[in-house]
Amino acid sequence: MSAIQKGLRNFYQKLTTVELTEENAMKALEEFKILLLTNDVAFDAAEKICKDIAKSVKGQKIKRFTNLQKALEEPAKKAVTKILKPKYTIDLIEEAKKKKELLKSGISKDEYRPLVVLFLGINGTGKTTTIAKIAYMLKKNDFRVVIAAADTFRSGAQEQLATHAKKIGVKIIQGKYGSDPAAVAYDAVEHAKARLAHVVLIDTAGRMTTNQDLMREMKKIKNVVQPDYTLLVVDALAGNDAANQAREFANEVGIDGIILTKMDADAKGGAALSVTYVTGGKPICYIGTGQDYNNIEPFNPKKFAKTIFSSNGKKK
Repeated sequence: MSAIQKGLRNFYQKLTTVELTEENAMKALEEFKILLLTNDVAFDAAEKICKDIAKSVKGQKIKRFTNLQKALEEPAKKAVTKILKPKYTIDLIEEAKKKKELLKSGISKDEYRPLVVLFLGINGTGKTTTIAKIAYMLKKNDFRVVIAAADTFRSGAQEQLATHAKKIGVKIIQGKYGSDPAAVAYDAVEHAKARLAHVVLIDTAGRMTTNQDLMREMKKIKNVVQPDYTLLVVDALAGNDAANQAREFANEVGIDGIILTKMDADAKGGAALSVTYVTGGKPICYIGTGQDYNNIEPFNPKKFAKTIFSSNGKKK
């Protein structure tokens, strides 16, 4: 059970005997906002959720002795689900299938281009492991995958990725440390085109988002390889830093989706709400749930919202 689940359960228990009045409702919403903030929900997201709940409650015709829990719980679920609901979805399996169908149609090598996915994220988020998991997932579904080790900055980064590639059984394109990462990424795409591979996964350096050299490097890679999708890898345990990273990368480089790692750990539960909201509805595509290669799964917003608001803290 996450901290946000425990907090909600205790919060609702307090409300079961409180009669609904406008004054009581406003006090309860202030408490609810504080609960969200202390569980790593970004301030803007918490504010939006509480405003939506207040609007919904004011529009209800409620019996005189209705308690606050009954009045607030359903609007709260709807407000959270609304924030989590993305404007679109990204399914890499389905996108890779389209490339396979193109090859079956007899498209020429000159016309063909593999699915190119660029991964961003600071060091320590689990980006390299996540790329390995995605590669494993794709290979398991019978797709040919090429990995680009375009982190030419961090010592040992390429060796770490090469070890994963060898275990999984996929091709990896590497460059010398200090070399141009955009060139490594470009070579990987060209290799995949020549070998008619279905997908290219590009690893990148992970210095802090405030490092402008990093941002320029990421922009250059994007300009050179023109990825189909740019995915940001964020640590679910990073607290408010998760939202800050998502906002920075979205504004500076541009992202299409998010992968949340370490969701199996005792996270407070607020990162998912925060990163979706601060990026203007960019989807959480996948979540990491462990260290094994198969410990990655598509993110289900409705399931996540139901789990948070489960009264006994268990999935319904």
